[in-house]
Formats: sequence, structure tokens, C-alpha cells
Amino acid sequence: MILYYTAFNGSRPTRLVGGLVRLNLKRPIVFLDVQSTGLDPKTARIVRLSTLKVDPDGTRANRRELIDPESPIPPGATAVHGITDDDIKGRPPFRSFAGSLAGYLHGCDLAGFGIERFAVPLLRAEFARAGIETTLEGAAVIDAMSLFHKQEPRDFTAAYRRFVGGIPPDDLDAAEASLRVLEGQLDQYQDLSDDVEGLAGFIHPHDPDAIDSDSRLVWAPDGNALINFGRHRGERLSRVAEEAPDYLEWIASNDDFSDPVRSAVGSALRGETLIRALDPAGSEDRGEPDENGTLINPTVN
Repeated sequence: MILYYTAFNGSRPTRLVGGLVRLNLKRPIVFLDVQSTGLDPKTARIVRLSTLKVDPDGTRANRRELIDPESPIPPGATAVHGITDDDIKGRPPFRSFAGSLAGYLHGCDLAGFGIERFAVPLLRAEFARAGIETTLEGAAVIDAMSLFHKQEPRDFTAAYRRFVGGIPPDDLDAAEASLRVLEGQLDQYQDLSDDVEGLAGFIHPHDPDAIDSDSRLVWAPDGNALINFGRHRGERLSRVAEEAPDYLEWIASNDDFSDPVRSAVGSALRGETLIRALDPAGSEDRGEPDENGTLINPTVN
């Protein structure tokens, strides 16, 4: 069997060896992987698109393209996929090959891991921005993550069956059942800590880059404060203050956020840039913990 590799720009394919997929195909299926500037499919931009098309006869064609998102890649996104602004210099924007990609996907079903929630809606959004109508709506979507969760559910009954055995009796108190599950987990996972504090720390590890105890804000490697949740995840706090101040004003006035988060957001709204302080040797000055035990030591420029 032959696997072809090429880019969407039409460069000459390279011949590679591949095998058959154990799936009864009536039409081509395309496996998708995308890397992007963020986590919200409505606003994120694709920076790398990889596809593997498998035809009913078993022929495979692998395509990969670095894409100019036409906006800076947030440091938080680069930390995840390693793609920098320098990597995409001179690369085509999505709109330049949207038409050929739509043709490539026409008449195909789609597959991948976690694509239902992100890759597919992100592709639809990119096509819409490029003014291209696609037939993605008519494609069957096989999400390997959804299949995994369907076959191996992570609910209480499944946990009891795995760590205790059988189905919880109807007359068994839920608290007693929970105790049995935890005992079963400790028996099975022998590498776990045998004290409560250590076990709690394993479940909720402290992030040394977190600005607050909930990790809503984190420090980037360059020392800038980043938002670590929501539609602006991975973006610099200072940039969001300039481009979406209403979002930060909502955070600042929302009691659901901790005082350190609202304080940092308030500083950003006042035009102050939070930079992680470094000691003279170049290592991080961790500062003093606040009343919640969170280390915060920003230098305000």
C-alpha cells in the first residue's frame, strides 16, 4: 500500500509506506488534526493543518500545511504546540487555499480525536471567514475520543465496577460506596501517596507558573501575565486589556473570581503591565505568598 505526502500548495508528493484501516469505507474518510492560536473555535485561527485521506481502496494521502493566522500567535498557544510567529512567516493564509481544501474534503467523511468539539467547528469557521461554502455538514464524523468515552465511561458505576467489582447494591450508602472505590484505587495504584495531603497534592498539583490559586492567570516564559481560561486563553493580559477591555471589566466585577485575579485585571485595565520579577541571577523571584498561599510578585511597568 502507498501513502502520499504533500502540502496543500500542490508540492510534489513523497512516497511512503502505509497499511489498511480496519474500517468498511464506502467513500473516502479524512483524519484531521489542527493546531491553532486559541481554544475557542469561533475566534481561533489555524496555524497547522494535517490531514490523512484514506480511500475505499486503501490508498492514503497525507497533507500538512503551516498556515499564517494573520495575527500574532499567543505565547500560551506556542507553549502547547511549539509553533512561533517566525515559523509561519511567508506561509499562506487559510483563505489562499480554502477553495482547494474544500474540494479535497468534498464527498469525504471525517475522523480524528476530539474533532467534534474543536477541529470541525474551527474548520467551518475558517471556511466561513474565507467565503467558502463546504459540504462538511453532510459528512459523517467519527470522533475517536467520543468513541473511547462511550466504550469506557468515567462515571461512578464504572468506577465501582473497576475498583470494587460488580454493581453497587441498591441499599449501599453512597458514602460507603465512595470509601470502597477509594480503597480500591489505592490498592490498584501502588505508587500513590499514602497520606491525605500528598494525595490531594497529586490530584491538584501546584502550578509554579500560576498567578492565582485557581490558575486563571499564569506567567508566560517571557515573564508576561497570560489569561488561562475562556475565549482569550493563552493571550497576554495586557493585550486583552487593549483589545477587549469589556471582558476584563466583567472579570473585575465578578465575585466568582479570586481577589488576586481581580487585582491583576484591575492593574491591566489601568494600563499597567504585569511582569514576573527575576532576581539578579536570572531565576524567578517567587515573592511572598498572599493570604491564600498564592505566590504573587509582579513588577508593574
